[in-house]
Amino acid sequence: MSRLIVLSNRVKMPDNNPMAGGLAVALQDILTGSSVIWMGWNGAIIDSSDAGEINSFSNYKQENVASSCMQGTHTETTYMTTALTTRQYQHFYCGFANNVLWPMLHEQPELINQAPEDYAGYQAVNRLFAQQLKSIIQPDDVIWVHDYHFLSVAYHCKKLGIKNRIGFFLHIPFAPLAFWQRLAQSCELIKHLAHYDVLGTQTQQDKAHCLAVFQHYLKDSVLEDNVLEDSLAKNSLLDFLPINVLYSKQSLTRAHTASGTQLKLHLELKPQHALIINAYPIGVNVTKIQQQVSHLFSPLSLSSIKRIQNNDTVKPISQRIIAVDRIDYSKGLLERFSGYRDFLQQYPAYQNQLQLLQIACPSRLDLSTYQRLYKEVKQAVYNVNQQFSPNANTWQAIDYSEEVLSHETVMTAFCQSDIGWVNSLQDGMNLVAKEYIAAQNPDNPGVLMLSRYAGAAEQMQAAVIIDPHQPKSIIEGLNTALTMTLGERKSRYQALLQGLQQDNLHAWQQSFLDDLYLDNLYDNKGHQTDSDSPAAVQMSGS
Repeated sequence: MSRLIVLSNRVKMPDNNPMAGGLAVALQDILTGSSVIWMGWNGAIIDSSDAGEINSFSNYKQENVASSCMQGTHTETTYMTTALTTRQYQHFYCGFANNVLWPMLHEQPELINQAPEDYAGYQAVNRLFAQQLKSIIQPDDVIWVHDYHFLSVAYHCKKLGIKNRIGFFLHIPFAPLAFWQRLAQSCELIKHLAHYDVLGTQTQQDKAHCLAVFQHYLKDSVLEDNVLEDSLAKNSLLDFLPINVLYSKQSLTRAHTASGTQLKLHLELKPQHALIINAYPIGVNVTKIQQQVSHLFSPLSLSSIKRIQNNDTVKPISQRIIAVDRIDYSKGLLERFSGYRDFLQQYPAYQNQLQLLQIACPSRLDLSTYQRLYKEVKQAVYNVNQQFSPNANTWQAIDYSEEVLSHETVMTAFCQSDIGWVNSLQDGMNLVAKEYIAAQNPDNPGVLMLSRYAGAAEQMQAAVIIDPHQPKSIIEGLNTALTMTLGERKSRYQALLQGLQQDNLHAWQQSFLDDLYLDNLYDNKGHQTDSDSPAAVQMSGS
């Protein structure tokens, strides 16, 4: 039976400790109950040795509970992690990944800060994980690589002789060509990316940017490009599937219907290479979230929704806004506080009646850019509160918290808030937007106020869409959301929820793996390909 090997920078171990950041948490949600190997960094940093950097990988195996459709099937998740040395952390993680690629892909080239050793360190860590993959790979295994930390892993795998299928999914935006052209290493990075078999983006806009960048840097390598039919057409292949393949017709009925593009490339390591590029919008586990908050829908619970607890004092608040973000310049926190201040000035009746609950998780504080932003965020919150509520014992305009909360606690807070505010200046998807809607009470739903620059806006047009760069747009958006009738709130909620249920987390997983596996098993005529092709992976039912 084929194994799926997942590689991401961070790995969420099977414990109850909350973790900031959506990628590892989302992966944990879909990989639990599956037979997979999950590889990545364990979060530890060890001293570098003058004798060289030797990374040892540790394994932790967990037996999984079989899903209802796979009773009697043994599944096991293997967590394979390593620490980073101080040099690897400095040059790979802090350096090229987060001081170069992150700002470039979020269209903030003025924040790029690259040391000479950073790119070499980035390639060294990508090669390290390729070597670890080589040491454990079996002929039928398939590899799924996640995010900007590992743009070059497929290239190093191919150099090591790995012939297995490798897919890549980018969780953050794929920047337009103009931003790639500002980076000296872009040509080599795109050539490395071309060695994947499937490349996924969050949105159709990101996919268009990706194709334009590939066609620019690989113009001499493109032999042919074809628009692919949606994989629903692959249903006709099911008559040919071997019995050990655990996909079902139901698993192939995917919500994602946009056509992908296949580039046929001439690469140095593979003269005839086919690369599928497509958008696979990530979703959330709607059923799980609804189960977490369903107890709040009772009349007794509803009576306390308009109240907020602070120490031992309960203060009545007419309406509450919630925002949950990692402290990053892509999230628009400073623009949010400025727009909120302007709104309270223009609509003074909301003073003492409205509160913004900002849950903000500090991150990457080893980087000067993030140290500076952290100080600016704290100062901005202080300034707004001093302006409108100098006496915190009566009312605070902004209730600010840096506590890393459990997922269920955050979903409860979403359910008990009138507005969910996503203010991204640039975002791959932003799952907070989707989680907020999934957590709402159908009989009294809140309103999602969503930045047009979040990837989620492409699918969630029934939200109140705002431009965080325009203070007037924020003010009008807040006024619209706060005064919206119950009928309109319900109508928008139902439209948004239907989209979430259709393109949920498992649909995202399945749509990507359909392309990664089934295109490998069969050619376009429905005939089985060469013997190097792996069988389909055993995944949990959705």
